[in-house]
Amino acid sequence: MAGVLLEFMALTKLDWDATYFRFASPGGGTTSSEWLYRKNRELDYFQGIAQLEMTYQTTLEKLAENLSDEIVSEGRERPVVIVATVDSEKNYDLKFDYKNPSALEIRPLSLGMANSYFGDEIVIDKNIEEFQGHLKGLAS
Repeated sequence: MAGVLLEFMALTKLDWDATYFRFASPGGGTTSSEWLYRKNRELDYFQGIAQLEMTYQTTLEKLAENLSDEIVSEGRERPVVIVATVDSEKNYDLKFDYKNPSALEIRPLSLGMANSYFGDEIVIDKNIEEFQGHLKGLAS
């Protein structure tokens, strides 16, 4: 997965520090994925490259499904969430969650929340913080 992420980022010609791909497969044939990149402490989605992004996202989804199948074939539990990360120095990391399909969220709206992949690594934009407060108020 790291190689595919690096290849994609090279094609985007973006200035970036790290990219994140999150794949969730909570069961019942349902899957979802998303990805974004980070420059300094700011997260951003890919814009203006939809066709390229879709091609690579499909490839990454297949790789994540194959990785899950391989984990199961080794007699281990299937992960419900996989997050693949690679940085511009070509360091990579894989994280798994086996129980919670809402774990390891990479969405900017999840920043500062218990299920955020980033913990306190990324600064929460003031607008996001205000929006999160608004959502919490609606839920009350």
